[in-house]
Amino acid sequence: MEKITLCHDHVPGTVPGILFQLEDGEQVLYHSTGIQADPDDAGTNSGLRSELGRHRLAMCKAYTIMQVRRMDMTSRVFEMEVSRILTDNYDLPTKTRSKPLYPRLIRYIEEAHRDGIMGDGRYAVALGKAKKLHRFLYIIGRSAITVREFSTELVLKFRHFVYDEYMYVPQFPELYPRGNGHRPPTKRMKDTTVVHDLKILQAFYEELKNADEIRRSPFHNISGERRRVIMHVMYDTPVCLRAEEFKSVLETSVPEELQWAKDLFVLNCAIGCRISDLLRLTMEKVAVSDEGIPYVHYIPSKTSKLQTNNVEVVTPLIEPALEIVNRTQLKLLDYNPHYGKQRYNIALRKLLSYCGITRKVSVFCQDTGDNIYKPLCEVASSKLARKTHIDMLSKVQINYYVAGLHRAGSDSVFRYTNLELRDRYELFKIAFGC
Repeated sequence: MEKITLCHDHVPGTVPGILFQLEDGEQVLYHSTGIQADPDDAGTNSGLRSELGRHRLAMCKAYTIMQVRRMDMTSRVFEMEVSRILTDNYDLPTKTRSKPLYPRLIRYIEEAHRDGIMGDGRYAVALGKAKKLHRFLYIIGRSAITVREFSTELVLKFRHFVYDEYMYVPQFPELYPRGNGHRPPTKRMKDTTVVHDLKILQAFYEELKNADEIRRSPFHNISGERRRVIMHVMYDTPVCLRAEEFKSVLETSVPEELQWAKDLFVLNCAIGCRISDLLRLTMEKVAVSDEGIPYVHYIPSKTSKLQTNNVEVVTPLIEPALEIVNRTQLKLLDYNPHYGKQRYNIALRKLLSYCGITRKVSVFCQDTGDNIYKPLCEVASSKLARKTHIDMLSKVQINYYVAGLHRAGSDSVFRYTNLELRDRYELFKIAFGC
């Protein structure tokens, strides 16, 4: 049974403060009442005695809640719960046999990766988002919360946490280690990041509901209008290089430290695949047709597990792309063994700036709710190459299916005709001015 005792919280030169200590076996928790008085005065001061009794009852209730909810047994969390009880009047929770949220979420992600629902890239991203949820639960003192206890209110609180997580970095440095690829957030997150975090959590709860592990998802109680607002993403207008800008990048001699980024970017523009597929290519995926046309062939990683056959994308290699393939043997990371998406994005922006690609493009600003205009070299990312490829091909009437960028039957496909490799090779050369 827990034991609560009064303690002095005396700082020299000040009025003594009153501190409670709760002991239960080896567990010791503290609660500061904030009352500047001598505990001995409670014997003659009925008002003080009543106030201390209110704090004592709040401590008992808080400790019981923490036990039932399997909350983190720390003085910080204990103080949070006592404060809530002193300001709010909520009932004790009932015990539940539901599974802890974080381990169950990790299991869901692992199974999705195992079964091919998530590719390697999406799997790594999902694990990172799960850790973000775990940090949130730790900060609110609910590390052991169950899937059923995670309420609609907590969904909305988690949303606000994702937006402003950078504010918690100085308060909880142990949660945000630096180095070895760890980069704590330094500014408010964009809508896209927040929505993607919520969508993974929503998909997880839909899976639990379909498996009869829960009766209702916490997202179910969010009204339709509010759900549309919190799940809405304002996308920027697609940005791509113009033909003359691509030619400028292609023909500009760059410093050695930017050459790896130039090779990646030019090759990606010429092939048009996702950056993850480009980095998976090996020389075994390079071939020459009977007509002497070089090409690459691969199954896109994002759709490979969803297809009913093993149809590959076949993309001809125009001269600049073939030169890079022959020179690097597709060992592009040898030039930068510490490749990472953020590192590549930074190098790409430096590359475009060096090549003079400073055309202003519109970028949506969350704070003002309007577009602002920035140089393309400041906002470019790894997706720029794929968008440039599609744009340049569409201008010579090559549809998306012929370009090999989508599965047959995709809504994104405009069905014109089925061009052979030779025809596509000639059109690729026209599109890229080769």
